[in-house]
Amino acid sequence: MDISLIAERILFGNRLEDKLLLPEKWTDDNRGRGMGIPSSPGRPEALAFAPKAARVPFPQTRELDDDRTRGIVLHFFANHELLAIEIMALALLRFPDAPDAFRQGLMQTIAEEQGHLRLYQKRMQALGVKLGAVPVNQFFWDCLKTMQNPLDFVVGMSLTFEQANLDFARYYEQAFTQLGDSETAAILQRVYEDEIGHVKHGVSWLHRWKDPEESEWQAYQKRLKLPLSPARAKGPIFDIEARRRANLSDDFVEQLDVFSGSKGGKLPALHWYNADCELELARESPGYSPNQGTRKVMGELMTCMMFVAKPGDVVLAHKAPSPRWLGRMRDLGFDLPEFYEQPESARELRRMIESRRWERLTPWGWTPRSLDMARIIDPSGQKPLPIDLATEGFWQNPWMELFRKSALPGLRRDLRQELSGDDQSLWGPQEADGALLRDMTDVLMAVSRLHEQFGTPAVIKSPYGFAGSGMLRAYPGQDLSESQLGWIERQLKLYGAVLIEPWLQRIADISVVWSPDEEDLSSFVFHTNAKGQYKGHSLQPVSYALEPELRSMMFAVKQGQEAAYERLLEVAGLVRSKLQERGYRYAAGIDTMLYRWRDRIYLRVLGEVNCRMTMGHIARGLRKRVNPYQPSLWQTITALEAQGKGWAKLTDLAQALQDQHPVRSKQNAVEKGIFFTNDPYQSQYVLGVVAVGAEAISACEGMGALSASQSALNDIT
Repeated sequence: MDISLIAERILFGNRLEDKLLLPEKWTDDNRGRGMGIPSSPGRPEALAFAPKAARVPFPQTRELDDDRTRGIVLHFFANHELLAIEIMALALLRFPDAPDAFRQGLMQTIAEEQGHLRLYQKRMQALGVKLGAVPVNQFFWDCLKTMQNPLDFVVGMSLTFEQANLDFARYYEQAFTQLGDSETAAILQRVYEDEIGHVKHGVSWLHRWKDPEESEWQAYQKRLKLPLSPARAKGPIFDIEARRRANLSDDFVEQLDVFSGSKGGKLPALHWYNADCELELARESPGYSPNQGTRKVMGELMTCMMFVAKPGDVVLAHKAPSPRWLGRMRDLGFDLPEFYEQPESARELRRMIESRRWERLTPWGWTPRSLDMARIIDPSGQKPLPIDLATEGFWQNPWMELFRKSALPGLRRDLRQELSGDDQSLWGPQEADGALLRDMTDVLMAVSRLHEQFGTPAVIKSPYGFAGSGMLRAYPGQDLSESQLGWIERQLKLYGAVLIEPWLQRIADISVVWSPDEEDLSSFVFHTNAKGQYKGHSLQPVSYALEPELRSMMFAVKQGQEAAYERLLEVAGLVRSKLQERGYRYAAGIDTMLYRWRDRIYLRVLGEVNCRMTMGHIARGLRKRVNPYQPSLWQTITALEAQGKGWAKLTDLAQALQDQHPVRSKQNAVEKGIFFTNDPYQSQYVLGVVAVGAEAISACEGMGALSASQSALNDIT
């Protein structure tokens, strides 16, 4: 009997006998032309595909002590075998020009799958369940019926569904063995051994048909079509040995092991680390493009978005992280998203985004560029954005008013009044709030006044200054230089105003952050260098991270008044409400500080408003896996800082820190040790380091947040 006739009977027959047809010998002389795509296979009425509403859930493992439940599990497995048989028959009919060895291999595989079906049918009947008694689904069929070539079949069937069955067969063989059901366990052991051969068959043909320059993993991912994803190639356990026996490469096995993308049902959010959003907005015009230095640093930190992503989401990365690092992060209890390498060209990025459906875009910050990306994701505009858009242009959005530093003096004044009057004993003198000036003469007079009245340097800030940039200091007794005067003139010309404040002696930096999908506020002590540039976060609660004197100031309740910390949360709540009133409903936060003024310590009513994600949002994700009662520090260390401590490369530093301070966890929380928030095996310019425990923190002395002074180390530990 010819293969094409056998395949037609198997595919379109409506009796179980048709599905199990396989003569001892066959020919392959009448292949004919490749057939089209049938809507569904022929089936006995009892095994016809059921609508979703009629389907039953797959039983839980804890329910397997019941005979009928075990029979239902085997019914699911039997349907999977039947689907595999039908899809293999379809491949024979769709691809008559496939190599002889491939077609003969498929026939042998069909014979083994038919054997599995017979075994399942016999055993489930002994357990009280007839084949056809349970509604069946068509997921395999829907995923693979549109395969366009034999390699699509190999990728979807051999390397996805059959590879997953390595895990399912082994898992349930062990489960039935533990229940004392040796007969069912023996069936699953046979299925397990046969599936290794089926996967091996697929691996061999993947190697023949893929681009020689591609790795197995690259070729597999490139050709896998939604709704399938590599997540579908894994089961409840991950059987490394079986995959090695199937000749899958170590690289493929490692990549698949740490893959945590969606199985195709849930639409993923796309997370994009456009941390240069403030640079883009500072232009107040379209056309921004980051320079090479910004690209390099951002590229290495893009993976930090995994700490705000949810399982099944996708994070854009400059380079896919190594399986070695991802495995370590998974072992620490962090959920792993899927990672997409961001193409260099805008055209390729657009093509990549358009290749699948998304739930939404989750950028670091909203800008014209991120808005363009959101419109690629949702070209019809049906999904609501978390920001309102002014018809006049992006920079005319009402919430942009609070993004600019020019709003700070007025906002600080309003907050003082809204918080039950101006409590100068807490917030400090009103002069500390600064003033917005629009004329060079007024600027010079304000500088002189601060020098004369308070003897303190004056700080002059651009409306778009951030991270310690966009500002200059004017010291008492020193005239402003020509270059400083020129800078002030440029800011006045560009933005119409500058912000002038007295220089405040910073004692501790504190931030409060929030997200649109959470009501709770999260607070942190964070660390900056002498220039005000961000260097790291303490992951402990604020009450533990502050020195005892400052802790007492922030949390003590005096004369029936709320503690200063509670007043700070009120400030954050008011700012959040003001942003929402202006049409901003996305992730944001505020920064403030404890400062010394004339020998007293005050809490600044507000430092800055961050209309974007901040490192505090990342710190919130990290905090979940760190013991709150241990001193802990998350910081960024640059290559120059590492070289200053004698390390030629960041990778060398990372290896030494990891070897000397291995992680020790208890109850899914790190108790001591060091781990990394970007891939330490690839870092060239910057490394995110989490140090837990006094010894681990001390090991980072002189770098990152600990590079400024010994007092910073003392404060944290």
